[in-house]
Order: sequence, then structure tokens, then C-alpha cells
Amino acid sequence: MIHIYHGYGKGKTSAALGAGMRAKGAGMSVLLVQFLKDNKSGELSVLPFDIFEAPESLPFNPDKSYSKWVNSALEYVNNSSADMIILDELLDIIPEFISEDEALKLLGKKCELIITGHKKIPRLFEKADYLTGFEKEKHPYDKGVKARKGIEY
Repeated sequence: MIHIYHGYGKGKTSAALGAGMRAKGAGMSVLLVQFLKDNKSGELSVLPFDIFEAPESLPFNPDKSYSKWVNSALEYVNNSSADMIILDELLDIIPEFISEDEALKLLGKKCELIITGHKKIPRLFEKADYLTGFEKEKHPYDKGVKARKGIEY
């Protein structure tokens, strides 16, 4: 089954990781890949998942080193036999780092596949079994509050 959590509201990653924890608790294997995030998110140290390590620091512009990392992450995903695969922020690397066609191929994996991100990608959304939108109504960022360790990362 394909789950997609999208939009600009807080909670997409938390929902995906919660589903992963439920799966892990039921004896399933879980793989997590976080795109457009560095390896400093607080949850990474306690998750009982197979985690494809993110870069130490992140260039947010299309550069060759990040493209190389994305390609290695996708190869890891394609070779994975995990029961659940979480591709956090995958929607946001389309089309800069991965084409829609490449993303659609990932949907053919025989597992529970959870994809998060901000962007609406209609061709992927059509294939989803679960499609949940997160809409921000109010957020501390709007008042200039920076991301807080343990809360936003």
C-alpha cells in the first residue's frame, strides 16, 4: 500500500515515523530515508529502524554531491526488502533530483511505502492508497521563531 502525507502543516514526518513504530512493534522491518534533511534530527538516535544515513550537512541547491547521495539512497531503497519504507520529503526532491517517472517506479515496491513532502505531485497522488493533507493554520515560524531542537528537529 502507498501512503502519502503532504502539505505545509506540521506533522508529516511524525505521522510517518509513528506508522513505522507501529509496524516495528508488530514485527515488521522498517527502512527510513530522509531527503533534504541532515543527520542531526533528534529522532534518529532512538528509532529502531534501518536508517540510510543522511549527509552531515546539507546543500539545499542542486549540486553534484547531493545528487550522488540521492542516487545512492534510491539504489539502497530499490535493493531493500523492508516491509515498510519511509521516504521522508521525497515529494520535495521532484523534479530537481529525481524525475516523476523515477518516483513512480518506487511505487512498485512490494511493501508499505510512506512518502512525505510539501509538493503536490498528481501522478503519484493518483497511485496512493492513503492520501492525507496537512495544512498549516498557525505556526511559530510565522512570528520568526526558529526551529527548536526536540520539537521541529
